[in-house]
Amino acid sequence: MAVTEYSTDDDLVKIRPNILTLGVSDWEEQHREAFSIINRVLISRWYREVAEDNDVDWRTTEFDPELVDVDQLLRLSCYKTLELIYMYLMKDSPEADGFERQMELFATKYNNELSELLALGINYDWDDDDSFASDEKYQPRQRRLVRC
Repeated sequence: MAVTEYSTDDDLVKIRPNILTLGVSDWEEQHREAFSIINRVLISRWYREVAEDNDVDWRTTEFDPELVDVDQLLRLSCYKTLELIYMYLMKDSPEADGFERQMELFATKYNNELSELLALGINYDWDDDDSFASDEKYQPRQRRLVRC
């Protein structure tokens, strides 16, 4: 079964216990949208550079969400999903100001988490053997200052 989301409603409830009591039965659409946004960001800001380090041509070998360490992306996905939920709730609501503040809060949390993940590195199963070998636990490049 293909991965179509990195988080579930149960994960959201752990952060916002009342998220399922706001007049919507589930947030599947927002989970899928967050999944898509996260994948797009990972491809543009991480996969292309790291693929070359692993002798993979990113132009011919697409990023595969099945190979990423989904546990690493859980919090990121929750924050992006909650941002999208509060954006949805904000539309035509008398409580728009409160929802807008929540949307901004989770947008900030998402951006901070994304920056941290990209700085730490993301695990990716490059050889597709269902495990993360030590060389697949990506360490970000160290930039060195060379003095002449």
